[in-house]
Amino acid sequence: MEELDPSALGASRVLAVGAHPDDAEFYAGGTLARFADAGAHVALVVCTGGGRGGRGLADPVGVRAEEQARAAAHVPFHERANLGRSDGELAVDEPLRMALVYELRRVRPEIVVTHDPRLVFAPVRERFRLQHSDHRAAGQGLLDAVYPRAPSPNFYPEQLEEPGVEPWFPREVWLMDTAEPSACVDVAKTFERKLAALAAHASQNEGDALVRAARAIGPREEFVRLVLRRGPWPRP
Repeated sequence: MEELDPSALGASRVLAVGAHPDDAEFYAGGTLARFADAGAHVALVVCTGGGRGGRGLADPVGVRAEEQARAAAHVPFHERANLGRSDGELAVDEPLRMALVYELRRVRPEIVVTHDPRLVFAPVRERFRLQHSDHRAAGQGLLDAVYPRAPSPNFYPEQLEEPGVEPWFPREVWLMDTAEPSACVDVAKTFERKLAALAAHASQNEGDALVRAARAIGPREEFVRLVLRRGPWPRP
């Protein structure tokens, strides 16, 4: 398996796209922290409000937004956006693709990190886990946005009237939350920050469940690395 060093890649902008608050932190938080430590601008887009997560919350979307803000400080995420879709109902539709195209064109990341849309189930020690449908939708929606939509001015041309929004095609896509990894990142140096970010998602960390799950996996994060274009890294 290829071992990746985020500090050696020279990426100046990285975008993480997760289905729910806490997904990016759980599957790639240590890697995203390493990109931030290397000087990259790290942005986060969350597709849903996470309203079906947690128990007994009067305002689950509001609670999870506050938790996300606290978690972001640990990674850190330099900017965040939430698309406001309903938890458990995310679909690969044109509104999702259009919103993700806008974020790609606005952030202009060299590397995009998102869910592996191929995952339906995966082995976990002596059992299997079933994948959340929102995770697959977020990953597929992002790939559909990366190509053919974001680089072509023929898709959503009205977006391009806004200053700073332009056609964009990232250099790489890294698929987290995968059963078929081809690359890994050692996150020992940023592992405690990842755990602190997960602990900040208190409504999802009952009984320290999120943190214990991350500790069980250990200070290593795995991805499918898709290199879309080669050559010199573009600069802002």
